[in-house]
Amino acid sequence: MAKKRLNKAVVEGDESKLNMTPMIDMTFLLVVFFMLSIDLTTKEFIPVDLPFAYKGIEDIEENQDETPRFVINLLSSGEVVFKGQTYSLSSDDPTAQETALRRMREELVALTRDPKFREDDGASMIPVMIHGDRAAKWQYVQWIMQVCAHPSIKIYKMQFAVKKPVSEEEKGN
Repeated sequence: MAKKRLNKAVVEGDESKLNMTPMIDMTFLLVVFFMLSIDLTTKEFIPVDLPFAYKGIEDIEENQDETPRFVINLLSSGEVVFKGQTYSLSSDDPTAQETALRRMREELVALTRDPKFREDDGASMIPVMIHGDRAAKWQYVQWIMQVCAHPSIKIYKMQFAVKKPVSEEEKGN
């Protein structure tokens, strides 16, 4: 008889069920927490010793979020870091230098093909910032500018990352 009662309880179903609502709520809260706290952006700026700008106008654009900006990092060693790729301009071999510049040009051509970021004349509306160390050779900056002036890229706006010199009053404070 006891055997029949046990089977009958199993057939009818056990009334003790696990409530999954709090577990699902916790899962969603964890997902929201990680989405808000994780930094998905890549840091484009590499720490370099920027040159001082004694005269110049700070470029403040109103619509910076709509148009992307390319940052080309130039290290004092002659290495260029752009979009996670490293290009060496400091080689003694002119062929290696030309190969590095050609690879960088191909990357820029691929990134500037989107017609929504092009002017009517074909020039790219995407600004390029050269974030260069002040100990880097000016020749490397010229080469980067020549890459950006290539007919298939046509970057119309170059920016140079600089820092403001410290005035005598600021030094005293």
